[in-house]
Amino acid sequence: MWRGTMLHELVSLPEYWKQVSAVQLQSYEEEVLQFGAHAKQYCLVLRPKTSVKAWVIYWHGGGWQFGTPEQFKFTAQPWLQAGYGVVLPSYRRLPVYQFSSIRADTIAALAACRRYWDVGGDAPDQPVVLLGMSAGGHIASLVGLVDQWRVQAGWIDRPVVGVIASSAVLDLYPMRRNPLIRRLAGRPGSTSFQMANPVERIHPQAPPFFVIHGTKDGLTPYQLAERFCQRYKSTASAERLRFETLPNGSHLDAGRWMYIGGELQRRVLAQAEEWVGVG
Repeated sequence: MWRGTMLHELVSLPEYWKQVSAVQLQSYEEEVLQFGAHAKQYCLVLRPKTSVKAWVIYWHGGGWQFGTPEQFKFTAQPWLQAGYGVVLPSYRRLPVYQFSSIRADTIAALAACRRYWDVGGDAPDQPVVLLGMSAGGHIASLVGLVDQWRVQAGWIDRPVVGVIASSAVLDLYPMRRNPLIRRLAGRPGSTSFQMANPVERIHPQAPPFFVIHGTKDGLTPYQLAERFCQRYKSTASAERLRFETLPNGSHLDAGRWMYIGGELQRRVLAQAEEWVGVG
């Protein structure tokens, strides 16, 4: 009865962390890229010991406040096994910092990735898949949708071939009365609110999206994904959109494919392979 509420999501967290703490990554290399003086301004880079065929940049969840890349290393497992390198960016957080700082840190993280790839000799046109969950899905979506961010980071030739958004905050307006959203983006109707709202940044040349959302999400309502997908279809392309609905699925259910395997993980990886041109 209470599935689909914030209380259900909070009660589910201990079991979730118990499951993910059991995930053990194998045969990979790890490096930290610092891009600022603040302790949160860095990227964690994980790569297979074999050659990297493409890159995934993953922004973890936590309400723009909590969590570290190290806590979410388990999400890299299917990608490392498939031959991808994975970057997990960090950034300055709410409530001290707001969207303008998160945007600046995201651009700086992208620039740090570019420098890392340049030094490592990666091909400048090697494709990148953007991935995010919850608040991280909000950031990943904006990176894919706002070309200016990537240009400012020096991503001239580096293509974003697709965005995977799990339980993502894709439309701020239905949550406009939430104090967290107000702290992040400011007053509804303001320029800052519009600039921070992924649904408002969709354009005809937007990259492909793979949206995953549960109908009983107690933190980021299913309505957010529906509204985003409707706008994407009308503004960009229905053919470039894949909307994976999880019937009765919770907030955390939309991210379980990252560590439990199964059919959804297979479909996500297959889509990524198609995007990067090896499917």
